[in-house]
Amino acid sequence: MTTVFKKLAIGGKASFYQAVKTYRPGSVEGCVRPAITKLSIGDALNSSKTKVTFLQTETLKGLPVDTAATTKTIDPYLACYIRDLDAAYFGK
Repeated sequence: MTTVFKKLAIGGKASFYQAVKTYRPGSVEGCVRPAITKLSIGDALNSSKTKVTFLQTETLKGLPVDTAATTKTIDPYLACYIRDLDAAYFGK
């Protein structure tokens, strides 16, 4: 769940914010998630929703990499999937 805040016009050094609305309603823990299970690459490609027809690109110089990408902020919905993936593949 992400909340949108609005800055209140109150004088002084401290800044005050008011919760205006919920950007993504619902909680991350309460959302219905598909179960992530460990599969081989062939089974994973066969059961995927998107039809994958290639796994490589035919370029001589390779693909450009976005060097401005950062890991300082993580989307909570993506973090939810990463936690499940980590538990399925690397958990003990």
